[in-house]
Amino acid sequence: MRTEVLLPEYTISELYFNIWKSGTIDRTQFHQIQYAINSQSLKNSDERRIVSRLLYAVRRGWLSVMD
Repeated sequence: MRTEVLLPEYTISELYFNIWKSGTIDRTQFHQIQYAINSQSLKNSDERRIVSRLLYAVRRGWLSVMD
């Protein structure tokens, strides 16, 4: 049996804004970003750049990942 996870649909730019505004990435936002990467739904270079910036900010400690 296959289980589907229904996540609210946000654009990458909306996710970026909400994450930077709060300074944290929660589990739902993290899964949305993973889904976008894995489903190849990043259509243009701007979206790929936004995801790269978010991941870089996490590595540098500028953003916190929350459970």
